Formats: sequence, C-alpha cells, structure tokens
Amino acid sequence: MIIRSEQMEVFESAAEEDFGRRIATHLRENYANSLVRLPDKESVVKELDEETLDKLVRHSIERARIYELSFESTISAFTAIMFDVAPNFDQHSMSKLCLKDESIEPNFRLNELLKILTDEHWEKMRADYDVNAWQPSSENPESSEKIEEKNVPKPSDFAETVMNIDTPKRPEKLEKPDDFDFLDTVLNIDINKE
Repeated sequence: MIIRSEQMEVFESAAEEDFGRRIATHLRENYANSLVRLPDKESVVKELDEETLDKLVRHSIERARIYELSFESTISAFTAIMFDVAPNFDQHSMSKLCLKDESIEPNFRLNELLKILTDEHWEKMRADYDVNAWQPSSENPESSEKIEEKNVPKPSDFAETVMNIDTPKRPEKLEKPDDFDFLDTVLNIDINKE
C-alpha cells in the first residue's frame, strides 16, 4: 500500500483538528473559569463560543511550536498557561530565557521553567497580560515568528538578567556541580554565598 503526499496531508490535518478539539475540551473542563481578555471583549473559557475557542487554541498551538515544542502534553501545558495566566507569558524574561535554552531538549524546557518560577513571576505575567498576543502574526506584527527574536537575552546575559529582574528562590543547600548548564546556573546562582 502506498500513501500519497496528498493523503498524508489529509491525515495530518485531521490529526491536528482532533488535537485542537481535545485541547479545547480540556480547557473547558479544567480551566472553565479562566478569564480570557481579547481586544474586543472579556470572557471566561466556559462562555467562549466554539469558533473563538478553536481560533485561540490553534493560535496557542502555533505559538508553542515557535519554541519547537512537539509533544502533545507539552503543547497542551503551554496552551493552558496561555489561557490561565497570560497569552504572552512566554515573553516574560524568565520564560524567554528558559524556552530558548538550547542545552535543554525543547519539550522539557517548559517543565524546567515551571520548576523555577515563583509566585512573583506568575503575578508579573498576569499583570503584563497583552490582549493582542491572541492575534496571529498576520494581524499582530508583535506575535508568532517575531516572538523568537524580540528582546531575547543572550545566554551570557543570564546571570545579570536574573540578578536584576527576576531572582529565583534560592534552593536549599546544594553542592556546586562540576559543570553548569543554563538551568543549573539558575538553580544554583547563589551557591557560593553563605
């Protein structure tokens, strides 16, 4: 049996639609009271019409893929954060640093980010909620592909950024590892201070 490229495209499209519907169902069941602010209205997830929710979910999936996320679970988690916290949570300085960290496999970056964010980070993300982040790049020049490059600090700027903007909570006493990767640096930034 030979599957032509046109048939593959149909299968992929159907799988993508099914994935979007599953995320929408998950949001309605688990984030029903999360407030979604759009440029022209505000609504909780459970009151969004199907068309609007589907459009927002598709945009969320596209935004997650900018960071090379490919696991359904990771894309679903990214989408849930967009709905529950802010559609532009990925533009927060800690999010940008972690989601672009090349030393971590892309699908594990979000999990690492969740480990280091503090209540203050979440509050800042909610306070910086950008209603225009829900619009696709064709409607909003600040979103999608432009997210990648806009104000993303270089890894060498990490310590300065963390120390001056978003100092993470210091972990309990840890031994200094021989080799630091990006997240080890975040988690052990004050390791030599007593």
